[in-house]
Amino acid sequence: MIRRTLPLTLLFGSVLLAQAPGGPVPLPAPGSAPVEDVGIIKATPYKPVINRDPFSAPRDERPVDALDILDDIAVKGMIRKDGKNFAIISDSRGNIRWLPAGHRFKDAEITAINEKSVTFHQWELNTTNRSIFRTVTKTFKREEGKR
Repeated sequence: MIRRTLPLTLLFGSVLLAQAPGGPVPLPAPGSAPVEDVGIIKATPYKPVINRDPFSAPRDERPVDALDILDDIAVKGMIRKDGKNFAIISDSRGNIRWLPAGHRFKDAEITAINEKSVTFHQWELNTTNRSIFRTVTKTFKREEGKR
């Protein structure tokens, strides 16, 4: 049995040695991309970029008025300036601002402003799905003059 397998092993070994590299290497076709050797390890320099201070506490990048919720604001009126309608909004801190349609709060967004009311789309406070909302319309609450 060994006598039969020994010549076959030597025959296959000589065939494999004949295929070893060192013979003529075919040239790549003109106009094709050069072939890179994947066995070569290239050094890649490490260039770190610090976007923020790692020792500072992360903060919310939204403006302060975006942290208001719809229940804490009051609609005082409407102003038309340069062809755009602005809602006059008073928040719980006493700040009064002019806000255009499309302004976002923490749980709502102004969708329409007309002469008598402001319409909001309000979603759940703890959700990221803003396609499910309810429509809230707030009429103007003008303050009466002090006597």
